[in-house]
Amino acid sequence: MKPEKLTVLRVLAACLLMFGGFACNSIDNYAGKYQAVDITESGKKINHIELMENGEGAWTCCDGEVLFTWYVKNKELRINTKEGGIMVGKLENSSFTIALPGKKILTFVKVSSQE
Repeated sequence: MKPEKLTVLRVLAACLLMFGGFACNSIDNYAGKYQAVDITESGKKINHIELMENGEGAWTCCDGEVLFTWYVKNKELRINTKEGGIMVGKLENSSFTIALPGKKILTFVKVSSQE
């Protein structure tokens, strides 16, 4: 193989490793358990979201559990439910905010990191 081709392949491999490292790092930064308190007329409802390092997650509330996949893009948390729903949350340091139907806004705060 010509030296130029080897150089191009090495640069390409280095770029792929760097990109892959950054992609994994962003998932690692946000993986963990989060909690939000929803205050309604009937009282408080505690919502739990777990973001797992493999890109899967679960949203648990008093009404049950919703499974989803997630990823981070442009400082936004993108949640895709198994039923086809899509939600976008705004990421902060150790929290994120999601606007729900009915103009309800929930802010989830990180309570523990992924173990």
